[in-house]
Amino acid sequence: MPSLLQAGMSEFRTIFGMSSSSRGDRPGPPPPFPDVQQGSGGVPVWVSIDPRSGELSAYPQAAVHKLEHAYARHSREVRLAGLGLGPVYETLIVDFHGERPVQKREGGGKRDVRRFVVDPSAPPQVTVHVVRERGWRISDIAVPGVTEERVVMLDAPPPPPPLPPPDRHFLGTFRHPSPEDLQERAANLEADDAAELVGLWEWCRVAEAHGPSQLSDEDWAAYSAANNTEIEAAFRDQAVKVQITIGIRSYDVLFEGSLAGGKQVDTKQKKRRLVRRRAVTAAVREACLQGAESAVQEALRQDPSLADAECVICAEAFADTFAMPVVQLPCGHKFHGACAQSLADRRKTCPYCRAEVDWKQVREVHMFGGESNLGV
Repeated sequence: MPSLLQAGMSEFRTIFGMSSSSRGDRPGPPPPFPDVQQGSGGVPVWVSIDPRSGELSAYPQAAVHKLEHAYARHSREVRLAGLGLGPVYETLIVDFHGERPVQKREGGGKRDVRRFVVDPSAPPQVTVHVVRERGWRISDIAVPGVTEERVVMLDAPPPPPPLPPPDRHFLGTFRHPSPEDLQERAANLEADDAAELVGLWEWCRVAEAHGPSQLSDEDWAAYSAANNTEIEAAFRDQAVKVQITIGIRSYDVLFEGSLAGGKQVDTKQKKRRLVRRRAVTAAVREACLQGAESAVQEALRQDPSLADAECVICAEAFADTFAMPVVQLPCGHKFHGACAQSLADRRKTCPYCRAEVDWKQVREVHMFGGESNLGV
């Protein structure tokens, strides 16, 4: 006759689908897993357990919001990188494809994860049932003689940040996204998707501008299609920043608060530019990108020498990189503005002919006009 412990474990395995017939990946979208309701409220809490020590940990609010976003979309997995929570979270992935969510670490290691819904008026704690079988796991039910009941104390939620004035924007008063901001961002993106709108990312031609009210549409230029894709993907993935490459230089694009925009930062030169996202139709975005290409075609018509020329620094053809402004040095040699900036930083001579360069003058007079051509 089986013992009480064996019977309890059998019940545990049956309820949780741990029999051999239910193991393995299942095709199609991940099945929704049940919430553990504690009270009548609706505040989500995500908890993981260390399989070796049995220690329970509640995820920080920034991670909770990203998990909620992926959970609502029935995503197969979500990465917790880019949240500013430290190096540990940069390697974590929560996998939703299976009977229950599992946290994985790049390089190895897994632990059980559960989503709880708690009453906001109740004490800041979550009751969790755990079981030790080939390591500690979280149980969705209490099995006498098998599971243990533990309590996870929760941190009090931070007070909401003050609302910014309408024209408070990006530089000097920059505010990193809060969990509430990320939630608003997700809602806005869902509204854009419902309206069949896509994101067009643009950078401000005027460096160190402090507010959009003084800027005209001519002061904005679209990123290249590749950079647009990178920035939009990070924005939709609830990241707080993304690194992009223009020429041979790298820039951080930081998203501010709940705004559809932020700033582009050259961390080496400490130069900043406004960045904005416009929700447009796919046709408008395509027209804007083609317009930028048409502009460079006009520049190539005016200066046919650019047609077959390439930047000496990054070896990319000017005709193939229409989103990158071109700078002409006094000696006549031409470079991408972003690539030439690396020379200006070190006050280097022209890499092609070794002629001395007055970089102050180069910053004032650029091939295609506008302060933006050097130091994008």
